[in-house]
Amino acid sequence: MDQIKFLLPEIVLILMSFTLLFNSIIDQKDKRITNKILLIIGSIVSISLLATANPEGFYLNNTFENNSLTDKIKILLVSGTLLSLLLVSNSKTEQFKEFFNEYCFLLVLSLVGGMIVVSSREFLTLIIAFEILSIPIYLISAMGPNSGKSIEAATKLFFFGTLSTVFMIFSAVLFYSLSGSTYFVDILWETKDVIIILSTIFILITICFKCALYPLHFWVSDTYESAPMNILPFLSTIPKIAIIGFLFFFFQNLYNSEANFQVINIISILIIISIIFGSILSVKQDKLFRLLAYSGIPHAGIMLIFIISPLPITSEFLILYFSFYIFSNVGLFICLNSLPKVDKDFVVNDLKGLYKNSPFIAITLTSFLLSLAGVPLFAGFWGKFNVAIISFKSFGLLLPIVILIGAGISFYYYIRIIRAIFDDKAINQTSNFGANTINKILILICIVFTIALGLNPNLLTQIL
Repeated sequence: MDQIKFLLPEIVLILMSFTLLFNSIIDQKDKRITNKILLIIGSIVSISLLATANPEGFYLNNTFENNSLTDKIKILLVSGTLLSLLLVSNSKTEQFKEFFNEYCFLLVLSLVGGMIVVSSREFLTLIIAFEILSIPIYLISAMGPNSGKSIEAATKLFFFGTLSTVFMIFSAVLFYSLSGSTYFVDILWETKDVIIILSTIFILITICFKCALYPLHFWVSDTYESAPMNILPFLSTIPKIAIIGFLFFFFQNLYNSEANFQVINIISILIIISIIFGSILSVKQDKLFRLLAYSGIPHAGIMLIFIISPLPITSEFLILYFSFYIFSNVGLFICLNSLPKVDKDFVVNDLKGLYKNSPFIAITLTSFLLSLAGVPLFAGFWGKFNVAIISFKSFGLLLPIVILIGAGISFYYYIRIIRAIFDDKAINQTSNFGANTINKILILICIVFTIALGLNPNLLTQIL
């Protein structure tokens, strides 16, 4: 029993998801209210179990690891998913009304896969967890309003996602050929063998695709434009954070090893091209959702810096960055979901007149954009500032300069959106509208955390 106690949060979520699925076949009044209650209770119970510290260490024959950092990452994953699910539950779209339980089942299943990814310390378990994380996303991506485009994007996502999993399997086989084990702790980082470098490249290919890092980002814009809009808060944050969280632990034994120099150089190149080219791709976009899709590439690149930094403070900074990214990104997409007449062909200039017609949405949306840009007084500033500090202390000036360049470019394209928001000339906005009550509550939760972490970056350390 003690060996599976640490999995109780995941078990609670799975039971909740199947309850929701079963609830879909029961004919009852106020089903949506019941579903929301189930979502909230299940998520709170899961978070409570994670917050109740289980003994740190390895479980199930060293297959999983439990520690304070894995618990914190999982709490953030559950919190971000809950906000996304409440947005889905509040959707007025007939498709979401009819298949709400199915959407919830798939998203929670993907969440559980992400949580297992964070704790996995063995390749076979990791590969299975990756598929649990990914398959529901493939299915949901095909359920967009434009069935033709959605199926095309989902097919592309499925094909290349499966191919990336093959590279993960190749990586596991190569690591096994050297160490005779599928456990991460047995990886022989101390050798300069070319197989180590090749295995690392294979696993990074998988990560590049899953996190939409340059140059394997080609799927992300199509998915953002064709997937149901209500799932974008989940899609843009949860898989990415789960995978980066896994990488943080995967490379822990790399430091002070023979392979250190080569592997860090490979990852550093990936970081630089993702930040620079991801930022440039965003500048060139006029369609809002394509711009936001590409803007996630530099953030994923910045997150990779955490996995190669040996500083003790890195884990605290990692949690802060994850937190700001979840609340700012989720809040941004909730704001966009609250707009009338917004669709996947929405261009930046279509936001003109937003402040005049809905000051609340305009101001909160602007705040989330400024946070993502890394402007002071918002959480994103401390996220990017801390990354620049640890990269300077660990590797010198190059990475901080790249971060600064990326931040400057991102400020430019986020300001483009903000200028449109405060332009008095309305183009595509209906007067006298606003977010409904549920969406307002969700936005307020996100904005409170975004501003509070900007004013006090140690807040999460005090809470968690």
